[in-house]
Amino acid sequence: MQIEILPSKLHGTVHAPASKSEAHRRMICAGLADGSTKLHGFMESEDMAATRACLKALGAEFSLEGDTLTIRGTEGKKRICPVMDCGESGSTLRFFVPIAMVKCGGGIFRMHGRLGQRPMDVYRDLFVPQGTGWRMGIGADGAAELHVTGHLQPGAYVLPGNVSSQFVSGLLFALPLLEDDSTLTVKPPVESAGYIQMTLCALKDSGIQVHETAPYTWLIPGKQRYCTEEGTLTGDYSQAAVLLCAAALGQDVAVDGLSADSIQGDRVLLEHLRALGAEIEEKGGCIRVVKPACHGAELDMSSCPDIAPMLALVCQLMPGESRLKGCGRLRLKECDRLTTTKKILRQLGGDVLVAGDDLVLKGVSKLHGGVTVDAKEDHRMVMLTVMAALQCEEPVTLTGAESINKSWPEFLHVITGLGGKIS
Repeated sequence: MQIEILPSKLHGTVHAPASKSEAHRRMICAGLADGSTKLHGFMESEDMAATRACLKALGAEFSLEGDTLTIRGTEGKKRICPVMDCGESGSTLRFFVPIAMVKCGGGIFRMHGRLGQRPMDVYRDLFVPQGTGWRMGIGADGAAELHVTGHLQPGAYVLPGNVSSQFVSGLLFALPLLEDDSTLTVKPPVESAGYIQMTLCALKDSGIQVHETAPYTWLIPGKQRYCTEEGTLTGDYSQAAVLLCAAALGQDVAVDGLSADSIQGDRVLLEHLRALGAEIEEKGGCIRVVKPACHGAELDMSSCPDIAPMLALVCQLMPGESRLKGCGRLRLKECDRLTTTKKILRQLGGDVLVAGDDLVLKGVSKLHGGVTVDAKEDHRMVMLTVMAALQCEEPVTLTGAESINKSWPEFLHVITGLGGKIS
């Protein structure tokens, strides 16, 4: 899908969409339980569909009425090596490999887009020495397929802290279901620690006991059962970051539905915007930028890589030089977001380069536009391009805009509802 974005001013308040990261975790906990669970505030997207598809392959059932998702769990249902289509969702793939090993003795995990290129050696190196079969192949339709056969064993698991927290969460979901106790240790420094805390919170709310015996070391008793827990999903700081970064550039936008005590790792956005000189007001779950950003800064992105492209846009329009550090994991997303962010900003008239795992930006007074940008089939690049185009002097054409459906299908409607001009 090709769209044209015209320079525009936004005005209004947007209710933050439900946290995708929390929704993955709450759906999985509910899907592993016995009985029905209702999740309120649910937002459909391709990533959510992928997690539902995998839970359905395990025997879960779903119904959606408005924004309430009802999940009937898989407890007591038996499946043998089911086919589990993970779409392009890295979270889904990494969460479900150990779960399927416990529940079904493995499975066939189908992957689309660049998902088959994303690293899985952390699990391979843990499970193959236990006797697990592990084979990467290609399906009849050309999609990558990972074939895993074997049962997860209780034991002492150790992971390096510089790998995706998705591997840690996958084990945290699965190990409580084993017959015996296990331990899990993540060696510091630990990246994306906030996402691990989100998993631990979801487990606790679902009746699962995980005992922290030392920093990032947990004793996980076996023979546990997930319990149903009705609840409302919280607003997503990752998606809200798109609008709050626009506000930091002078757009008149506020976001409500965000919890001030959220454990989401991307809430660090507020600290980063303050480091760029912005003044932020939080009141009754509503966040407003009352003074735009005004200078560059050095920011650490290692724990929040998803919001780096939008912060790069803010930095690009600030005087002086900025450096976004620890962006290496952006290379392993739906596209190489590190290179693509650089390319997009340069196309629009920015001055940015990649130095190792860092983005280095020299501030410019304006972005020109007047170009065609390829979203590279990545929803985050759609968001970046749209919000950057609003700041440009000339219209910007964007190809591949349909990839926004992966995480926020209503995004373009939200922007036009605020006054953005998109055709």
